[in-house]
Amino acid sequence: MMYQDNPRAGLFRRLAAMVYDTLILAALWMLAMGLALAFVALLDKTGLISLAAYQDEAEFIQKHALWFQLYSLLVFGWFYLYFWVKGGQTLGMRAWRILLLRPDGGLISLKQATIRVLTAFFGLGNFWVWVRWGKGLALQDQLAGTIVVKLTKEQSKELNLHRSAH
Repeated sequence: MMYQDNPRAGLFRRLAAMVYDTLILAALWMLAMGLALAFVALLDKTGLISLAAYQDEAEFIQKHALWFQLYSLLVFGWFYLYFWVKGGQTLGMRAWRILLLRPDGGLISLKQATIRVLTAFFGLGNFWVWVRWGKGLALQDQLAGTIVVKLTKEQSKELNLHRSAH
């Protein structure tokens, strides 16, 4: 079934999905921090770095915050790239029944997903929906050549049943 003719997702649904995704990203970030702490401990054990000047691994990460911030941005970017390219929905988008597509109804490419991640400005690009009133396009949609549509309950169930069958 093609969804590109569905109504465009409004600002409220987009922001609600972002709030939901933020909770998931917080958990993912905690996992990423745990992995970073373990990695620093491993580097210390192997002698590649020394923690002698630091109280613990967390202080090492804090003193080298720029690297961890870049690592965090990569983790967050991967989250969106993976879900958008694989199925057109993050978990928050699934909960709020919105779907990311190309205008012809197909799944977006990695290039389009990357453009969306880089141009969304941490969600502020969604307010472009108000500027482009009636078009239903956020700034990242316009720049990446994508659309975000609202699904009915039936379409959402059908889409998710189809995915779980694979």
